Amino acid sequence: MIGRLASFGCIFLLLAACASQASPTAQSLPAANVSLAQNLSLAEGTVQIGEQIPELSYEQAGKKVALSDFRGKVVVLNFWQTTCVPCRTEMPDFEAIARERQDVVFIGVNKDENAEVVQRFASEIGVSYVLPLDRDGSISQAFNVNYLPTTYFIDPNGLVQKIHVGAISRSQTLKLISDFGQP
Repeated sequence: MIGRLASFGCIFLLLAACASQASPTAQSLPAANVSLAQNLSLAEGTVQIGEQIPELSYEQAGKKVALSDFRGKVVVLNFWQTTCVPCRTEMPDFEAIARERQDVVFIGVNKDENAEVVQRFASEIGVSYVLPLDRDGSISQAFNVNYLPTTYFIDPNGLVQKIHVGAISRSQTLKLISDFGQP
């Protein structure tokens, strides 16, 4: 009985999505200019598959940017934290795809962390796509994000096509992106 409890405890600890080590893949990417966004806001509504994504906007370099600005492109909207091991695992793949595919926009919404922590982490990993900060968790709540990472795949028409909870591989990400095609 004690052995079973100890095994369960070890499994539980391994499944916890909080750790401070970066993956070996993450360390192989060169440092990049990190783009943190401020003043993240979302229009009212919930987000469901098959529906138009509510308007998400953020301020970047003094300019307001909205999801609707990316119509005609696939948008991969990822919710993450620096302490989330699965998040750390998938981000280098997202970065590589973002560099390869100009027809895809990656947005990494950081949940509940401060700009300095996110900036340092993104520089270590080499993330160059935009990382809006969801400081109070309200955006994550509107998107019903209960587990990290959670990734929304939005087609070129602005419709939510897939919500993936948990880490997603490069091949899965590329498959989903190609399934949506161009309008």
